[in-house]
Amino acid sequence: MSTVARSLAFPFRVGQDGRSVSADTLEAQVLQELEQLVLTNPGERLFVPDFGGGVTRLLFEAADANTASVAQAALTQAIRNWLAQRVDLQSVSVTASGPTISVTIVYQPAGSSSTVQAVFQRSAP
Repeated sequence: MSTVARSLAFPFRVGQDGRSVSADTLEAQVLQELEQLVLTNPGERLFVPDFGGGVTRLLFEAADANTASVAQAALTQAIRNWLAQRVDLQSVSVTASGPTISVTIVYQPAGSSSTVQAVFQRSAP
């Protein structure tokens, strides 16, 4: 695994030494950035209103193939817009079943030869 310059970990937290925790590797940092993008709705970030994949917003929509298609298109576009320099995107798959949306993203961190499969799953409260 590649090492990375000191970057804040996501979610932000303070370590036992009183300092902010940082990502240990490039792969960990890219995964954390991807997680931020997937779980943030556009409009949530005050100074970056276009940032976000919008998946959590879809939890309250009908859980059907149409919802999954919209989420897949939105996520693919968001990843290409925000993480194009960090991620070589291979595929995005979204399934909606009842109150649950599952997102599977297959990618390679830029500069890495390893393929990563990240799965995010959220259910409506």
